Amino acid sequence: MNPDPKTMLVLNPCAGKGKGLKAFAAIRELLATRITQMDVKVSEYAGHAFQIGREAASQGYERILTVGGDGTPFEVINGLYADGRPKQLPELGMIPAGTGNSFLRDFSILSWSQAVENILAGKRRKADLVEIVYQREQKDIRQYYLNILGIGLIADILKLTNEKLKGFGSLGYSLAVLLRLAKGMRNRMLLTVDGEKIEVADSALVISNSKYTGGGMKIAPTADSGDGMVDLVIFQGVNRRDILNIFSRVFKGTHVGHPKVKHFRAAEIVIDSCPQEQLMADGELLGATPLSLKVLPGELTILA
Repeated sequence: MNPDPKTMLVLNPCAGKGKGLKAFAAIRELLATRITQMDVKVSEYAGHAFQIGREAASQGYERILTVGGDGTPFEVINGLYADGRPKQLPELGMIPAGTGNSFLRDFSILSWSQAVENILAGKRRKADLVEIVYQREQKDIRQYYLNILGIGLIADILKLTNEKLKGFGSLGYSLAVLLRLAKGMRNRMLLTVDGEKIEVADSALVISNSKYTGGGMKIAPTADSGDGMVDLVIFQGVNRRDILNIFSRVFKGTHVGHPKVKHFRAAEIVIDSCPQEQLMADGELLGATPLSLKVLPGELTILA
């Protein structure tokens, strides 16, 4: 790596109700003390960071920094891989300025100042990337995620948050969980987990590469983004009493001990369901099942 690598900074000015935009001048000033080659790109609409990432893949950037939530690096990463795996993968630094900022919590990074400090200190770690293929408009779509994939009810919770509860900030996730879970679940899913077939009914699934979601929810307490595996958490056949019990424990991660919560670790997973279930990855709504998933071990270098 060049001692002063060609760097792109991607700003999402809408993340965290403008939190990143408010801090941007200070962030840029601090970064400029050590980074001389830095081009700034502003994500102006949903999906724009995808296009920015796609352009960056062909322009020789060695480092990409994002200022936003979990959705901004999701778009950038998928842009980088839009035309196949880039010949040169840039290092990725995330500066939290969104609602959840879940991925960085695994490394105890809770503020933009902590993130910038680690970036300038040159702290690096390898992280797995998760490749998924799913259905959208009757076509197979290939994408990638870094943090979490929610299937069914979990994606419904995100949709409810985005449509009606975004103004509550991180509390909106919690409200959406309670509101949506109260409606229950009706489905059947066939899972193939590293070759083992598992059938579940009336279930919601989370497939995590890291520990946290929705800000402080420790949804997969044993997940490790650098171990070559994802953590599959299944919430099966829960009633309203179960919901309250599980939800009260999810912030500490003790919900995995509940008898209606199952936990598996795997490198490859295939899922089919009836009816089709909606998918969410890193805070972004995608398409639907059927789904195939595999872990790309140590694919990314994260500045954190």
